[in-house]
Amino acid sequence: MTTAGAAPARPETEAAIRAADVARRIADAREGAEHVTSKGGIDLVTETDVACEDAIRATLGAAFPDHVVVGEERGGTAVPGRPYWLVDPICGTRAFASDIPLYCTNVALVEDGAVTVAAVGVGRSDRVVWAERGRGAWCRKAAGDARLSAAAGSSIVWFSGGEPEAAETVRRALVARRWYVWLFSSTLSYVHLASGRIAGIFHSGTTPVHVAAGCLLAAEAGAVVTDLDGAPWRPAATGVIAAASPALHEELLSLHAGSRARR
Repeated sequence: MTTAGAAPARPETEAAIRAADVARRIADAREGAEHVTSKGGIDLVTETDVACEDAIRATLGAAFPDHVVVGEERGGTAVPGRPYWLVDPICGTRAFASDIPLYCTNVALVEDGAVTVAAVGVGRSDRVVWAERGRGAWCRKAAGDARLSAAAGSSIVWFSGGEPEAAETVRRALVARRWYVWLFSSTLSYVHLASGRIAGIFHSGTTPVHVAAGCLLAAEAGAVVTDLDGAPWRPAATGVIAAASPALHEELLSLHAGSRARR
């Protein structure tokens, strides 16, 4: 992380930062965290998730009343040809409900089929990480904005995905003993990649509301970000391979291709 400051060029970015920060503060206060409901299987929602999304919607709606918001908890439908927001109010609800600080808030703007603005509020911190397409990734703290850069020095790679071929990919990574394999249920991992703390991500079974902000952050921090086939990541993709270096990206792509062949 460097210390050169920068201001967002777009009012949309400032709105996203405000929205992510408002939600982060609500989540950190934990009001409603004890009210937990299952959405099916191991997927949870708390009253705090809903409160965070409502606050994000209010913040974005005040700034851009004509924009549609598509959220994890309240839903929504994008209108073809018009900008829209993707909102995940608390990513890592299982950790949040257990009072474990591995959660974040994701806000992303999609224009013409591409993510152009992202803001992620980092739980239990005073940080919002943000990016504009073509202007880099940045961390906002009280002292100002600091630029983020992905770095290949770490040996940590984060994996997530419940499909059989994804499980085989994780197994192969563990057996290879090439990396420290991290598994936790939060896209906070994308912030760690953009910040140079981890080196790579393998994430299958994704939906854009969960990963859109993180993918832009990682790419703007210098990481290689693609779908599971190695094509440039787009919101319609159902998986992500992201790495701090082209060499690591090729390794992860090959690892997953081997898992597919095995199955």
